[in-house]
This record gives sequence, C-alpha cells and structure tokens, in this order.
Amino acid sequence: MKKAFTLAEVLITLAIIGIVAAITIPTLIQNYKKRVVVTKLQRTYSVMNNAISMAVAENGDFSSWAVDCGISGAPTCSTDEALDWFMKYIGKHLQIVKTEKVSFDVGEGFLLYLNDGTILAANSALIDWNFYLDKNAYGNPIPTRNSFQFRLNPILTTGQDVEKNKYSLKSAFEPYAWNWDGTRAGLLHDASYGYGCGESVSAYCAKLIQYDGWQIKEDYPW
Repeated sequence: MKKAFTLAEVLITLAIIGIVAAITIPTLIQNYKKRVVVTKLQRTYSVMNNAISMAVAENGDFSSWAVDCGISGAPTCSTDEALDWFMKYIGKHLQIVKTEKVSFDVGEGFLLYLNDGTILAANSALIDWNFYLDKNAYGNPIPTRNSFQFRLNPILTTGQDVEKNKYSLKSAFEPYAWNWDGTRAGLLHDASYGYGCGESVSAYCAKLIQYDGWQIKEDYPW
C-alpha cells in the first residue's frame, strides 16, 4: 500500500511554511533595503572623493582654485556662479545626467542627477549637500529615511569655527559632522544644537552609518 500525506498533514505543513515566511520575509526585505541605501551612500561618497582627487591632480593644491561662496546661511555666490565653478573643476569628473537650479527653504541652489538615479543637492554656498536615494526621495518630508547630509569640506571658509569642524577638516566630501563630539551617542543626539540622527532629525545619519562601518545597525532610528 502506498503511503500518502493526509489533508490535515498537508494543511499543517503549509501553515508552518506560511508562519516561517511571515517571520523571515519582512526581515529579508528590510535587510535588502538597508543594503541598497548603504551601497548608494558608499558609491556616491567614493565617486565624489575620486572627482575631488582628479581635480586636485589636474589643477594643483585646492587653495589655488578654491572659491569662497560664504557660509550656508548667507551665500555670497549666485546659483549660476556656484554651479559653473563646481562643473568646471569637480563636476566634469562625475557622470551627471543633468543639472537643475532649485529653491530650498533656506535659499537657492542646484541639483545634480547622477547616472545611478541618485540626486545630490547643494546650496549656493557649496558647503552643505544633501544626498537623495532617488527622484522620489527629493522633497520627501521624512528626511531620515530618504536623504543624508554631507559637506564638501574643501569649501570650508576661514570664517568657519575650527573647533566645531574638527571632524570635517579633510579636503574631501564627508558625511556632515559639524559640532559632533566624536562619540556614537553624539551622532544619535547632540544636546547643544539638537542635531543627530533620529525620527525628526537627519544631520548625522550619514555619519552614523559611516561610523558603524557602513552599516545600518539594529538601533538605527528608522
């Protein structure tokens, strides 16, 4: 006599498979989404710094071709001037699909659309930059999930507070770290200025991911 599974056994097996899938699939999806974010962050960080290195190799020490467009809160360059300078020295070493002049809440600036779908935004001071995962992320009201802040540190002017910028003085494109105290706890919350990486603030989120070895850890405040 051939043995076969009873209907009850089949239903129990299917139920177990369904329970396991319900538990594991959301975790797999979440881990995949985290990997996508980190991969794009790392790639953009790498290509921007490579472009800066190429500009230095082509034009010499940064001080010989730097432009002072003021500070983020009070740019002294127009958007056209800032964009023209960037494209002349750094942008030409990037694979940019298109550029676009835009208005932000704190002034004017421009967007760079890279060939991998990510978007970089800078104001006319050229110092502070936002990284957006894709075109749907730009302008999204939930910044901690969709955008990450960086600084184009070679642009830092002499008027910047050196102590507050002590972790941002490399001539490179680095995650935003103004006023950071150097600790992981400080990346989650900076008591003095309200910066950090949390449900309502995103200034240090890119720095937190970099600090954790380019990982989004379990306690990342998404």
